[in-house]
Amino acid sequence: MRFLLTLLFLPILIYAKELETCYKVYFWFLPVAESCVLYSKEGGELRIKSWAKTVVVGRLVKPVNSWGEATLMGLRPKSFSLYQREGSYIRDHLYLFDERGIEYRIVRYKKEGQIVKEGFFESSVYLFDPFSTSFLVYLDTPNFKGGTVMIFYDGKVQSVEYRTEGEERVRVMGRVYDTWKVLLVPKIDTKGMLKPKGKWHVWVDKKTNIPVMLKVSFTIGSARVYLKDLRGDLNLFKEVKDEQAKLF
Repeated sequence: MRFLLTLLFLPILIYAKELETCYKVYFWFLPVAESCVLYSKEGGELRIKSWAKTVVVGRLVKPVNSWGEATLMGLRPKSFSLYQREGSYIRDHLYLFDERGIEYRIVRYKKEGQIVKEGFFESSVYLFDPFSTSFLVYLDTPNFKGGTVMIFYDGKVQSVEYRTEGEERVRVMGRVYDTWKVLLVPKIDTKGMLKPKGKWHVWVDKKTNIPVMLKVSFTIGSARVYLKDLRGDLNLFKEVKDEQAKLF
């Protein structure tokens, strides 16, 4: 009987270690895109899967459909992949991380064929990917002194600076959240219409460390991002944060 009960509740236990956050992106008052991020934790391994696509007006301006995945052990990246489909701009990123550095392969698709850039980047410091960088910032909230995350992206070392600016109560999709307002300064040199620009702001829920609202800027303009759906284990971020606190 005990074995049978274990089998019955096993899917629930697995699901309890997953969290999915979905967002709507607005330019002015017009919905232009939507995105979801799925976090799944098993033991010390964390996977972050994300996708984003333009909708309605955004799709008419330029169709975007990008997706990717990062795998971390503890808070150290093991692998990262990103598939960018932004109109005629098509690029695949594949990175493998270890103690010595990063093995990478970047494929750019053009009319005349593929352009492949690959190699191994040696590093004496541990570098992160874009997905794990966002997760690190959310976990490190609040941090009024601020910090810098060093990133390996698009074949080179880049960075994101961040610090907590204060507290703010915000209303998002009919719900009220007590949040930390976090400033992000992404110093990312890349190509494509979604190249980060200027200062970003993220409102992080105090109870869960989950981002509920963002104000972001790209080369094509600024947008606001609102949490639309939230499913799964709301304590997942806090659980990872507590585990890391015990290690230091």
